[in-house]
Amino acid sequence: MNRKFWENLISLCGVHVLNYIMPLLTLPFLARVLGPVHWGELAFAEAYASYISVFIEYGFGLSATREVASIRDDPAARSRLLAGVLGAQVLLTVFALALTLALAYGSNQFTAYRSLLPFAFSLGVLRAVNPFWYFQGLERMRLMASMMVATNVAAAAGILLFVRAPQDSWMPLTFRSGAALISVAASLAIAYRDTPLSFPMLARALHSLRQGWSLFMLKGAVSLYTTGNVVLLGLLAGPNVVAIFAGAEKIANAAASGVNPIAQAFYPRISYLVAKDRRNAPRIARLSLLMTVGSGLLLGLTLLIGAPFLVHMLLGARFDQVVPVLRVLSVLPPLIAASSVLGIQWMLPLRLDKQFNWIILAAGVVNILLSICLVPRYGQMGMASSVIVAEMIVTGSLIFVLRHRRLDPWSEQPQQEEAIAV
Repeated sequence: MNRKFWENLISLCGVHVLNYIMPLLTLPFLARVLGPVHWGELAFAEAYASYISVFIEYGFGLSATREVASIRDDPAARSRLLAGVLGAQVLLTVFALALTLALAYGSNQFTAYRSLLPFAFSLGVLRAVNPFWYFQGLERMRLMASMMVATNVAAAAGILLFVRAPQDSWMPLTFRSGAALISVAASLAIAYRDTPLSFPMLARALHSLRQGWSLFMLKGAVSLYTTGNVVLLGLLAGPNVVAIFAGAEKIANAAASGVNPIAQAFYPRISYLVAKDRRNAPRIARLSLLMTVGSGLLLGLTLLIGAPFLVHMLLGARFDQVVPVLRVLSVLPPLIAASSVLGIQWMLPLRLDKQFNWIILAAGVVNILLSICLVPRYGQMGMASSVIVAEMIVTGSLIFVLRHRRLDPWSEQPQQEEAIAV
């Protein structure tokens, strides 16, 4: 918990604020200018971009961060890892492009959103290939934070200056893509200043795909009850229903993501301690749990009480139906905070990827099945209820598995160390 850790935490807070506050600042403007239907179409396109990003990012934000944290003192190994990840993402981009073209021209459900798909695809790719994970693993986030702040501010300014009519719904995607492109180019230039240049050979790319497979499955399973909700709702209902649920989800996710800087700062540190100093690892994990869940409870209470004010301020009078949905989703921040610490920060450093994947996959399947049953009858409230059930399954299952294996961070230290050794 030295100065470097706290600098990294402050930098991650800055990145987080810009990643979520800037879209929230443009949200009232876009909701009013575009109207519910076109804003619903934009929300669907942004959700599809997030799906593309999850696929191409392939879980490297977790798996590669963990690897960089363990080889931070070996420039040659870092170079091989960086080249392998970039090569793998090139292969994934080609596959994602073929899939997007097939959906755009071969699926009737995508007809209403077809004009926005090219912009959504570009945004998803550029966000995925940013080597943010590299600097996070090295705990060198200060410069990255400054750069991302500048590009996000520029994108928000472009949206506010140039979007003037419902037909301009493609512009927000374009400005955000431009910001992501600048960030990717600058990040790679900085990364290779102190890392030998290695070309992304096919063998390294395939090796990276194999190494990241389990955590890709994790990210993909998570998307079944997070990112995929708006996409699924868009296929089951119309843009108006999408707009209502997406409005509540954006506000709830922005609040829930308030714990992300804490989680991102603690993850590489706990990964390092599990490998090098197991006696202190549970203590740091408990500190993270206290800070993260405490913040989540405060954020959830804010959503529950302040839902009418937040909806009116951020979305406007035409979105009053968002208020009850947002109150249901106010349970998300503390649930996500607990699962983030127990799953990502604790189970992954302990290499319990397989168990974590099964839990997330089960929750994702439950979410899809519940959505198919509830959305046709209850619309946006059915989707919100399905999301909460899925998150409760995740958190409860993580607690059960860790307690059963005597690997939870609050167990007695001798049992903890014996269990980890096994």
